[in-house]
Amino acid sequence: MRRRVSLISLLSLLSLVVALAVAPGGATAAPVAKAAPVAKAAAAQAGAVRSSSLGQFPPTFAGPAATGCASGCHLLTGPFPTPSTAHLPASQALSGQAKSPDRAGALPLLRPGVPARGRSGAIIIPTVSCQPLRAGCDNIAAFAGGATGVKGINAVDSAKHTTIIPKFKDVEPPDQGLCAGNGHVVEDNNIGEILIFSTALKRVSPIISLDTLMGLTARHWSSGGDTSCLYDPANGGHWFFTEFASASPESKGGPFAGCFISGAGAVANACYEAIAVTKGSSPFGPYNVYFLHADYNPAEPGSPYLLNDYAKISATRDAFLLFYDEFPLKTPGLGGGGFNGAQEFAFDKNALERGMPVTEPSGRANPAFTVAIENMGLLATPDGTCFSDNKYFEPGITCWFSVIPAVPPNPGQYDNGHGGSGFMLATLDFYNLGGNRLAAFDWTGLNKLSSAACSACSGIRFGGRLFSGVLRYYDNPGLPSGIPAPQKAGPIPLGDECGKAGLSVGTPPPATCPEGGIATNSDQVTQASQAQGQLWAAVDTEVMQTYSSNNVPEQHMGAVYWVVGTRGFDRTGRLSLTGQGYVSPMHEELEFPAIAAGARNGRAIISFTLNGNGGEFVADNGGFYPSSAFGRLTSRSGGLLQSTINIADLGQSPQDGFTEYQGYPGTPGFPRPRWGDYGNALFLGGKVYFASEYIQYPNCRPPEFTLTIGTCGGTRDGMANWGTSVNYVTP
Repeated sequence: MRRRVSLISLLSLLSLVVALAVAPGGATAAPVAKAAPVAKAAAAQAGAVRSSSLGQFPPTFAGPAATGCASGCHLLTGPFPTPSTAHLPASQALSGQAKSPDRAGALPLLRPGVPARGRSGAIIIPTVSCQPLRAGCDNIAAFAGGATGVKGINAVDSAKHTTIIPKFKDVEPPDQGLCAGNGHVVEDNNIGEILIFSTALKRVSPIISLDTLMGLTARHWSSGGDTSCLYDPANGGHWFFTEFASASPESKGGPFAGCFISGAGAVANACYEAIAVTKGSSPFGPYNVYFLHADYNPAEPGSPYLLNDYAKISATRDAFLLFYDEFPLKTPGLGGGGFNGAQEFAFDKNALERGMPVTEPSGRANPAFTVAIENMGLLATPDGTCFSDNKYFEPGITCWFSVIPAVPPNPGQYDNGHGGSGFMLATLDFYNLGGNRLAAFDWTGLNKLSSAACSACSGIRFGGRLFSGVLRYYDNPGLPSGIPAPQKAGPIPLGDECGKAGLSVGTPPPATCPEGGIATNSDQVTQASQAQGQLWAAVDTEVMQTYSSNNVPEQHMGAVYWVVGTRGFDRTGRLSLTGQGYVSPMHEELEFPAIAAGARNGRAIISFTLNGNGGEFVADNGGFYPSSAFGRLTSRSGGLLQSTINIADLGQSPQDGFTEYQGYPGTPGFPRPRWGDYGNALFLGGKVYFASEYIQYPNCRPPEFTLTIGTCGGTRDGMANWGTSVNYVTP
């Protein structure tokens, strides 16, 4: 329904700040941290990379997936069958959401807490040379570089079925997932929808709500975003779709009333990870749906108020890998802190794909449906433990976080050594000062998950390796959304409405609310891929661009990437750093890099959002509106090939969403702009498919612009104008 928003509603909306602050409480009894032979923090420069073991451990638990611990736990339930969405008309494909009032909202972005004093210290920002041109500084080409792209999901699509937030229907950010196989490419997006394409990127479905796909409405549950998807060709081919789900009904505010809130407002036993697995090889289903309970272990510090944040998935020959970061919302976590560390799960993939029941008819746990769990909050880091860091002796700081599983594109890229292996990557910036360390972790012995009643699961191991002295990175996660990256100036009708509503500050107040930058969030890994016997990942980082014609360097947002070799792992048990480099658009910015490699020729694609205001000399005619872009590289190229960035889909206007102006008067002088918290890239059939957020259409002005859903000729919403781009290109 198209609705006019009143001035009072706008004042209410734009002053809303959705934040999740977890206050450390008193001491809480907790398990003892696992000791590990960790290396000391290194200050070595790139070129002097050293590696050391982070230890090898038996998993925290291995056994029935229904339990997740030796006694008293209830981890996984299912399967709950849901029908195919192949023949649903668009109205029914979106009808899964329960009816409720509408309100715009920003999904929270969480990270381990650091005391204010922990954000002071020596910060070294990487430097790249743009004049003379050197590796790490890149030209922006005016052509698409062979990419074929189409418009994906946008704010209008999302608002048509998003009812999770009372008052308005717009949600930011539009986190993007991407998966492909069996003749289809699927984009998934916040706050719980998918769009299915052919491999030629022709739409073959309407927007399909994950509430419909997962049957959440019948349970009176709500979807909460952080979506992921995966195609696995094993057992005849199956698609996995995951998202955060809340037992808090959407009619009562959904996760924002139950899980994305701290303190007294938190709801016990409300947070889940929903896992839908197709019964066959069609992404339309039908599906078997399983639910992982974040509060499965009542002995876990912070239970029953635990949040499973930022889940990511992958698969090996033997296992379905799932990760999330665990936050206690109401009562203290490990050591009395506000974070319990990364949680890694390896489920028996065959059991999921065959739709096996988690429990037997008697109610007992099915011994043939197994899981291995590593609670990384119990593993030491080079700087301390989750219970106490080595600098301030406080909990919840030096915890492993965002340890992302690497996704192989096909079975030919699996690592089947050591009884079946899976890999994960993470950066180490515990004090928000940047860093030059990278951690790679591994599961081994995963084939033992299918042993009778997990009888051989004692042979499963979880281990890791630390690389010190890698290329530096820094993106201050102590800021609400990382270091904001500017964008090209242009029409911002919502910003103008914000000014008219009297929300702008200053003397005299500007006529329009000043626009924030593009969120960069932090220097943590958000996506990792596995190909060519290597692991690939990239993170946001500030860079200083130097120019011989100017004594003052330009400060911009770029990316650093690493390539970790796995070929020697099967022989020696060791991983190696095989490549690294910087990517930095000359005079401009990039955000949320995703990287995927081809099967044989050593080439890869790194994709991202490109934007900027042209820097000090206002280059590129004032910069770029947020655009979808990419570059080519190899594991040993040390940067982009030909130092060239190509624009796959050119942005048409500035971001003009409500989170750009949320800081007036909510958080004085600092808006909290939100951008897609991650992009995605994958290899299929000789091409790399990638998805990025960008602005699809030009912004219009009043009277065409109104504070309604589907304004400006249906190209945007009144409160949001984000869009997505789905592309393919030959590496």
